Amino acid sequence: MKKIITCSDLHIPYTSRYFITFANYACEADIVVFNGDILDLVRCNVKEIKNSETGRELLDALKKVILKTKTVFVEGNHDPELGKSLTELLGFEVESVPSYRLGRIGFIHGHQLDPACKHWNWKFLTKVAPFFFRPPSGWKKRNREKWKKKIGLIYTNAFTFLEENPWCTLLVIGHTHYPSLHELETEQWLADCGDMTDSISGVKIENGKAKIITL
Repeated sequence: MKKIITCSDLHIPYTSRYFITFANYACEADIVVFNGDILDLVRCNVKEIKNSETGRELLDALKKVILKTKTVFVEGNHDPELGKSLTELLGFEVESVPSYRLGRIGFIHGHQLDPACKHWNWKFLTKVAPFFFRPPSGWKKRNREKWKKKIGLIYTNAFTFLEENPWCTLLVIGHTHYPSLHELETEQWLADCGDMTDSISGVKIENGKAKIITL
């Protein structure tokens, strides 16, 4: 089985510079899956990312991974047109997908499992009423009970997905900014990448087994 490295929630240009170290590590993998919210196009636009010194450094690290090994880009709720935006930022064509399947492993960003993100006009509401539509990680410092509740709803929906899709032995998500591994009674697994802004974590998959990696 190939070695797979996956991470999510870089939120470029707000990413920790530790991602540069992580990118060097990821280059050793056979496949790297960037599992959504690679860019933060809710808080800024492509031009602002281009003009950001940190943004350019992070994009250089991202480009290094793309040129070194096979990469897959999964779209998140902060970058629904990820491929188009990366193509503009990097100067060569990059494709993105809403989800990715590799054998019996499934990859989705995770906002599809978040009730708050199912609102028909979520992006607009993040502008006019941001307090009510912040990502789960936003509650981590303000209200830990609220944070646990939001993550609990997402994980419950993820477990339901696994129960209804026996083909999937491992589902990998992001979105919550909370790195964790969970095993169901069905011997299926849920892996949460965490993020590259706070926990600085990702997931390594070898022989179908997932492991949380942190810097």
